[in-house]
Amino acid sequence: MFILDNLAWFLIIFFYLMFAILKPAMLDMSFITFMLYSSVPVGLLVLAESIVLLSGNFDLSIDRITGFSAMLAGKLITMYSISAELAMPLPLIFGTLCGSLNGFLVGYLGLNPFIVTLGTYMAFSGAILVVSPTSIWHLPELYILPGKDMIISMLSFGLILILLAFFLKYFRTGRSIYMVGGNPQAALMLGVDVKKVTFLAFTLGGLLCGIAALIFTGFNASVPVNIASGYTFTAFAAAVLGGISLRGGRGSVLNAFAGTLLLSVINAGLVLFAIREEVRWIITGALVVSALLIDKARETVRARVARII
Repeated sequence: MFILDNLAWFLIIFFYLMFAILKPAMLDMSFITFMLYSSVPVGLLVLAESIVLLSGNFDLSIDRITGFSAMLAGKLITMYSISAELAMPLPLIFGTLCGSLNGFLVGYLGLNPFIVTLGTYMAFSGAILVVSPTSIWHLPELYILPGKDMIISMLSFGLILILLAFFLKYFRTGRSIYMVGGNPQAALMLGVDVKKVTFLAFTLGGLLCGIAALIFTGFNASVPVNIASGYTFTAFAAAVLGGISLRGGRGSVLNAFAGTLLLSVINAGLVLFAIREEVRWIITGALVVSALLIDKARETVRARVARII
């Protein structure tokens, strides 16, 4: 069970050593640093998806929330010449509002999370093009600094990861997310407001998407029309490979981070081998399916252990 729950860490070692033997460039410190740096914005989306999965739901719209938050903030900044200091909170606010919309529809109205987030995915995709059909450039230097500066970006992610892990483990509300995801009926009988916790999980996921929007913008030094496009399923695969249960209530955001690193190592290795992007997407798709198989294996082992006990 320990190996299955922490499988991502073992796979990181395996793939890294394999690629390093075949391509010694993997051992170069500057390459390692850039690999970690480039995984930061995706890592934030992994954390966003992980929070929602822990609550027993899932969110198909996280990459479009990120894109819409980045695009709307960028448009307002360039249209009204908003200073960087006032502009920085904008994508976080927009992401939080988008996440709370999903949370309200799923938590308080009791709608199916798949249908809701599929609908908001399409809505936010269209909204991005309505806000601006072209990429946005010439943003304030201070605004793009959190995503552009390698050290700031990685330290910020590390701090967010630690705070999130601390919140989930030691705060009552954080533990309630696990309770609701594991058994919502039992949580309700214990006095947990299931609707409120579900709303909070989606809202927190939206906030993380907003932070990702800021980091993605700095990483690109612009807001491309396709910013963060296609990363929902990458985040989903990383979270599940990192041990977040599809059934909710089980998993660790620290291990979800391991899932992020695993995908980064695999992608970096494929880039060194000059594998075409479309082939890399095929491999990512295979990893999504693998994540489902691994999650099923975990649940099977847990059920067998429970019967023995």
